[in-house]
Amino acid sequence: MAELVLQKLSPHDSEPLYTQIMRILEQEVRSSRLAPGDRLPTQEALAQHFEVSLAPVKQALRELEERGIISTRQGRGTFVMDATPLNEELIDANRIPCFTTEALDMGRKPSSQVLAVEYVPANSAPKAARELEVRGNGRLVHVERVRLADGEPLSLQSGYFPAAAVPGLVERGLTPEDSLQVVLQEHCRVMPALSRQTITATLATERDAQYLSVKLGDPLLYVERISYLATRKPIEYVIDKRKPEFSFMVWMRRKAR
Repeated sequence: MAELVLQKLSPHDSEPLYTQIMRILEQEVRSSRLAPGDRLPTQEALAQHFEVSLAPVKQALRELEERGIISTRQGRGTFVMDATPLNEELIDANRIPCFTTEALDMGRKPSSQVLAVEYVPANSAPKAARELEVRGNGRLVHVERVRLADGEPLSLQSGYFPAAAVPGLVERGLTPEDSLQVVLQEHCRVMPALSRQTITATLATERDAQYLSVKLGDPLLYVERISYLATRKPIEYVIDKRKPEFSFMVWMRRKAR
């Protein structure tokens, strides 16, 4: 391996230190500057390079290891795993499943038809409120959009957030070109770090047919996703109904022993 030259942390970046470190290290892997089998610098060397304490370095490495990008071998060091797939459906601080990214990966232009960005009472969406741990008289922010690629409707998404966790989102609103993940990060200072996603099948309702240009009863993918902050606090609950042609590619790798 050639000498590794890492970026420095930006003093103007509002992301947590460990997230910035994760992103820099992952970029090295994705660009093949760090190849499978390469050994990372020690935690102490990384802390010195990034000019931080050991804590954010350890957290960044722990998160990368949980996602199978690196592996720590007792007494030998930390090594890069096989991370060849570039568009796997993996959940991480930089790549929560995202229509914008998926559409771009397919070489298509993403956009949205915004149907709603609104406050709703928690009891109007009991499943979302339960998953987001919003109780009693609490409020949710409801975001509903038709997701399009090159102008073709592919997905009808209905998402919910604890209102207190996304201040100003309703007042700001969303444009057809907005990436919600970017808005959450830049406007609300919210960055999901982990998601649990379930994919099943369903049949199109009249409303689905209206917005997705399908027939009543046509098959759709039904994606339910719950996203969490690094503290494991739930931040987003999404129901995503997709046309079958907007499919998933899921890569799996054996966990290092």
